[in-house]
Amino acid sequence: MHEEEQERKTTEAYEKLLKNMPSIGFVNRKKRIKAYMQLSKIADYMIENNEISEDEALFIFSLLMRKCSNFQKAAMMTALTLNSIGKGVLPPIGVKFSLDVRKNLSLPSTHHSVSDEKINSDEKDV
Repeated sequence: MHEEEQERKTTEAYEKLLKNMPSIGFVNRKKRIKAYMQLSKIADYMIENNEISEDEALFIFSLLMRKCSNFQKAAMMTALTLNSIGKGVLPPIGVKFSLDVRKNLSLPSTHHSVSDEKINSDEKDV
């Protein structure tokens, strides 16, 4: 029963994020990054309120990459221009997913990667 409830929660979270996907305009860098940031903030809020886990949020983002072309375009634009986005601008889940996208595209690390690596090494020390 626990697995079914978890699946239901994940499905609801996916639908909530999909429903909140804003317009990305026509090849509009600013609108795409803003849309990605908005969904990242919603996902981050859901994580903070224990609606979903970080792993579930990353899974949902990967589903959105496959099922929602606007999200895919927004996430790709954000990942490709991550160097020009200041630290602390994107919510943690948004940064983590963007870094994964960059890694999958074999793009070099950014100033965001340093803090992510430090966080991961700190977690290993615990």
